[in-house]
Amino acid sequence: MFSRVRDFLYRHRRKFVIGGAIIGGIALISRYAERKLLEWHDQQTRILMEKQKKRQHYDNTHRTANVTIMSLSSSMKEAISLELDADALLQAVREQPQHKQSIWDQLKIVGFSRAISAVYVSSLVASAVRVQLMLLGGYSFGDLICSGHAGTPISQVLQQKYLAALHCLVEEGIPMLSQHITKAVTHIITGLPLMRPVTLCQLEAIFQEIRLTLAGETISQEGLHERKTNKLDPWSRYVLHAPVSPEGDSSEDRVLYNMLIETIDILDSEDFCTVMDTLIQHGINHLLDRMADFYPLPKSQQGVSGITQKWVDNVSKENPPSVSSDECASTSSQDTPSHSLGFSSSSSLPVAKLVPVLSGIVHAALSPAPGQLLQKVLTDEKLDSLGANIYEAFALPIGQ
Repeated sequence: MFSRVRDFLYRHRRKFVIGGAIIGGIALISRYAERKLLEWHDQQTRILMEKQKKRQHYDNTHRTANVTIMSLSSSMKEAISLELDADALLQAVREQPQHKQSIWDQLKIVGFSRAISAVYVSSLVASAVRVQLMLLGGYSFGDLICSGHAGTPISQVLQQKYLAALHCLVEEGIPMLSQHITKAVTHIITGLPLMRPVTLCQLEAIFQEIRLTLAGETISQEGLHERKTNKLDPWSRYVLHAPVSPEGDSSEDRVLYNMLIETIDILDSEDFCTVMDTLIQHGINHLLDRMADFYPLPKSQQGVSGITQKWVDNVSKENPPSVSSDECASTSSQDTPSHSLGFSSSSSLPVAKLVPVLSGIVHAALSPAPGQLLQKVLTDEKLDSLGANIYEAFALPIGQ
């Protein structure tokens, strides 16, 4: 019996060898595939966790940027008020009535400059802070994942040095920007009479002419010299000082220098300019919407509108000191703001009555309250897209 079994195994030995090799290979392949599947599963789980962590980090950075911008609202108002002091001019009107005409001409420039400055300052501060914090957030995400970005950790000291540029923006950038805006406003509205009635469409044309002048795109006969004089500097000039290349071998100083250079490149990029143009246009539209509330209703709608007046701006709506009661008799109904729903395109207000409104609108425009200019700037889609792109560009790629 054993001889028969031995003969059977001997005759089919090749089949057993080949079959054993196949079964063993299948077992090895199965174990290898199982191990690779587990590794792939672990890798995908890690990537999903990193994506979730990255999303949370981005959301936190986004919220931090918005909170920082909101916290700067009072500093923005203070900087504009110090550079364009309307209260001092109003006091001068009371103390020097013999010079009220020239003082009110200055108030006219200050009023328009304050309103336009509110638009430009809110747009620049919101965009610049978003750029800085998103760039810093991108660098910091590398620390969160692998304890360093490009091999260099972002320490608290480095972050503080980088964010110190915010002081430059508030203390030097905003006053410089307001000065440039005042120069352009002076060029545009110097010859505008105080008692000239201005419709909302005409006011929009004045705002747009100022915007084009600041952009160096105005179509006028003044020549290239006037355009260059009134045109704004590159946006980075108002945000950062030009960084000096570090002399030592400190890796932290080198990283800070690179971050500042990258920030300047972004601030001077075409994408950033496009976002700024969009925000400025939205800001001008917001000003016009608010100014429409001060224009009178048509006589046919006065008394029947039945709309509750809700004006949140802390502005003076009294007759300006330089305008007599006889001069304003035809506009007595304009002292009370009307609702924009019943606004008529033929409604007009004299420039002298627009000045205190334009001067005071900065307080509400730069308020963190919902519905105001600063809040609308922060929720702009193009600004969100710019911040997200910057974060992605500097964040460590997932899976590395």
